[in-house]
Amino acid sequence: MAEALVIIVAGGILKKVLSIAAGELVISWGYDEKLTTLHRTLDLICAKLSDAERKKGTEVVMMWLKQLKVVVGEADDVLDEVHFEMLRREIKKRDRVAKTVPSLPSLKKLSFRWEIGHKIKNINKRLLDINTQANGLGLQNEHPGATPFTDRLYRESVPYPEKFKTVGRDDDVLRIIQILTQSRTEEKLTIVPIVGMGGIGKTTLAKSVYNSKNIKQYFDIKAWLCVSVKVDINTLLAKIYESLAGKKPESDSMVNLIKSLEEKLGSKRYLLVLDDVWVEERAYWEAFESCMLNVNSQNGSGILVTTRKLEIGTTGMKADSCLLKGLSDDHCWDIFRERAFVTGSSPSPELEEIGREIVKRCGGLPLLLNVTGGMLANYNDDKEKWFSIKNSKVWDLEEERDRVQKSLELSFDNLPNSIVKQCFVYCSIFKKDKVIKREELVRLWMALGLIQADEERNKEMEAVGNEIFQVLVSNSLFQDVARDEYGRVDHCSMHDMVHDLSLSLSKHESLCLVDATNDDIACIPQLKHLSFYQEQNEYDELKANVSMFIERNTVARTLHTLFIKVEVEKKLSFQRLKCIRILKLKGDSIEKLDDSIGGLVHLRYLNLSSTEIRVLPKSIGKLYHLQTLKLPDRIEQFPETMRNLISLRHLKCDENIPTSILGQLTSLRTLTPSFRVLKRKGHSIQELRHLNNLSGSLFISHLENVGSKEEASKADLSSKKNLHNIHFKWSEDYQGANRIDMDVLEGLQPPRDVKALTIKNFSGDNFPDWVMKMVIHIEGKWMPLNKLMDITLSNCRSCLSLPTLEHLPHLRHMWLQNMDNLTCLRTSDGSGITKPLSPTLTSLLLYRMRKLEKWIDGAPNSSKMISPVLGSLYIRECPKIIHLDECHPHPLFSLQIRGCEGLASIKSIQGLTSLISLQISMCPSLLEITNLPQQCHSLETLYITHCLKLTSLPHKLFDCYAFLNELELGVFSEELDSFPSLQGIEKLRNHLHSLYLGGWDHWESIPEEIQHLTSLTLLRINSFGLQELPMWLTNMSCIREIIFYNCKGLDEEKVKRGAPREANDVTCQIR
Repeated sequence: MAEALVIIVAGGILKKVLSIAAGELVISWGYDEKLTTLHRTLDLICAKLSDAERKKGTEVVMMWLKQLKVVVGEADDVLDEVHFEMLRREIKKRDRVAKTVPSLPSLKKLSFRWEIGHKIKNINKRLLDINTQANGLGLQNEHPGATPFTDRLYRESVPYPEKFKTVGRDDDVLRIIQILTQSRTEEKLTIVPIVGMGGIGKTTLAKSVYNSKNIKQYFDIKAWLCVSVKVDINTLLAKIYESLAGKKPESDSMVNLIKSLEEKLGSKRYLLVLDDVWVEERAYWEAFESCMLNVNSQNGSGILVTTRKLEIGTTGMKADSCLLKGLSDDHCWDIFRERAFVTGSSPSPELEEIGREIVKRCGGLPLLLNVTGGMLANYNDDKEKWFSIKNSKVWDLEEERDRVQKSLELSFDNLPNSIVKQCFVYCSIFKKDKVIKREELVRLWMALGLIQADEERNKEMEAVGNEIFQVLVSNSLFQDVARDEYGRVDHCSMHDMVHDLSLSLSKHESLCLVDATNDDIACIPQLKHLSFYQEQNEYDELKANVSMFIERNTVARTLHTLFIKVEVEKKLSFQRLKCIRILKLKGDSIEKLDDSIGGLVHLRYLNLSSTEIRVLPKSIGKLYHLQTLKLPDRIEQFPETMRNLISLRHLKCDENIPTSILGQLTSLRTLTPSFRVLKRKGHSIQELRHLNNLSGSLFISHLENVGSKEEASKADLSSKKNLHNIHFKWSEDYQGANRIDMDVLEGLQPPRDVKALTIKNFSGDNFPDWVMKMVIHIEGKWMPLNKLMDITLSNCRSCLSLPTLEHLPHLRHMWLQNMDNLTCLRTSDGSGITKPLSPTLTSLLLYRMRKLEKWIDGAPNSSKMISPVLGSLYIRECPKIIHLDECHPHPLFSLQIRGCEGLASIKSIQGLTSLISLQISMCPSLLEITNLPQQCHSLETLYITHCLKLTSLPHKLFDCYAFLNELELGVFSEELDSFPSLQGIEKLRNHLHSLYLGGWDHWESIPEEIQHLTSLTLLRINSFGLQELPMWLTNMSCIREIIFYNCKGLDEEKVKRGAPREANDVTCQIR
């Protein structure tokens, strides 16, 4: 990978040289001619790199590339130092006060100037020699004009290309679930190995089992653990405890570990997944099984193991093991086609024929099918590329593992360019199975100079990085992709074999140490990227050795990346880290940041968020190149020098940083969590006016401290085009006599592309025009906020009306809370034609709306009056809502009504045939629920609880809910002599797993109809006047957990005597 890194760094240098050479400082120092020579020579060398890449198999070319890599790295460092001095002078000029940024003494200036000049001269000489050598090697000039990204490399037409169904494993899933859940009363623990070669889909299968509904219902607790390396039993037990508890055990002795696990798992039925296990010895597994049996959990617990080891474990494990074979040709083609072609399109006959041949060569391995299909998706118009992949020699390798590894390398080789390749290779810095945050990874790439802004396409570094991330997702080199509510990728992980590929490509550049020993630290070679992940075996000597490595080892001088997730000495010196670009510290022992941090000229990424640092040194203000800064909670002091962080783009700090500092950070793109307005000079809202690069989210609080509309306007929010989520908040306890909230909000018009808008504690009786109409006035034109997806209005207690929503084409979610004067969501327009509140709204939450009576004035309170596509409706503590009428067909799938004191009737919900969840609780005036949907086969959850005037359940309640999973009923009217009839509940016998019944002290029995529920696993009874448990209850062998609350006639002895013998958890709680 030397050539890829050289190409990237050299490209960055060529850009940097041109901008630096034109600078006033460089010209005054006489460097401009030297830098022009450097640019010309390096440009000549870069022209030969493409030819060098083709010939890198020869030893002499590899030596040439390594030599070039060293010189290019030194050139990058020198130019960074020059740029650093330029930034220092820029700050000095800005402040116009020499003492703000101490000027270098004259002798030191001369020394620095001479030293830099000498370095540039030396680099030029070496580059000329290298260019001469290239000519001697016969390397040809070749200027590739390819742009990093073309339309074919970034398929917008597939919205979520990483989401594909698991295919061909249904029988395996069912078999494993059956083994884990079938009644084995004589067995306390079952261990099921999933065995198969790398890339065959073991982890994917395990996830399908782990997330299945049957598993969720059967087990009380689940945990997932990636093992990845050989570990002793104590370490494995400790890792299991940490996955359950979220913290490390206090002791690592076996006795104490078992005791700690018993606290978490005792009396529970659990499922553990141990992913990627490498130990196969029978004695090991017998000892491990013995430890887990001593945890004293309930019978029927299970452990699912994924492994490549065929002969793993005990005889019982081998008998239950699931040996995965390659998928059938048809299933393979389904996976490949989903990846290689745009959804809904059909491949040409020629490509399909070639594609089916490639599929056969993939040997039924899902990993190869996904990776190869993702790679070829970029070449649907290039039949020759498909032929070249089909005829590749990698398919001829005899060993399956070699074939897989070489196929992954083939996919890597076909990535679009060197930038994407090097960005992928850098991911070896993470440990296996690490969840990789997209934003974090892009910022790391930026810090290393792997990505640059693309001026031709007007794309900033972050945007270019996001595109590279998406390319890696599309090529299946990233998997398990999760997205946020706006569809943007949030995080991902890497398959262990893909991670192995990144390790093999970076072995001379990068090292990731997990649970390192002192010997490991002593043998760290010369490299650029190093990470410590110390999850076990932390002790004082190791702490001292890690600290000594950072402070004294010569290897530290060359590091560009250092992650430390290990306890170190309380105070570290960073003087050795001369070349460091990325520094991530994590550990409770790190309480102070040494002043030497200010000497890290090249530092661009600093993460201190998981330390105990409370005070930042003044020297942090000298980090002029810093792009990302993540600070810990509870920082007590922010030095004024932080205003000099002129390159800072991303700042995360949970404390409120003085706005006098923030206002000077003009490169900021993201600010987390908030901007706090104060009345003091230098802390006003107009400090935002120069932060026009802000993107993502902006939270502005204490808006009562803004003095006028004009002052608010000076924040110039509408110019911050990349802001997508804006949150306006006045202090809740502010009771000013002459509040001007209306004027202030009028001056805070957001950018037109805002996607989420929140307004809290606004005191006006009406919102300003831009809010009411959802349009903003810019440069004499009204522009609609037509990208809005989320609106939250909270504690706007005086507002009399809502904004107009019907012209917002992307609105999805609305949260209304404590709008005390709102009586309806929209008034009728008088035309007689009633339109819904919004044509696109999918979820609405109404919370503590004290005067709200109607959705739309003059129309019934029906979901269709809110939105034709409404999916979720939550109504909580709205006392004036009296009637609901859902007789018309509507796709609502979740309806929750809670704490509505005035609700007297739900006339009909028969139109809600798509309901999955229906919850009606704490409605003390509710007299009836009529006409439930008769064809609602989707309902899984039904709650009708604490409705104290209800005297009967809806007619034929159970006739159409055969798939009901969870049911809660009661308490109802105290005037009843017993619980209402549950006639027909036996129709739920095959699916109902959880039942709650609430009663009164004078109800002396529970409905006997529940004895027919043969799938019931959890039964909860509250406040009945039972004296003994009914005899039939003992025979309900399906029940695993039974709880009696506040049944005063019962005690623990009676409950245990009358409960089913098969129940694992029997509880009697009396207040």
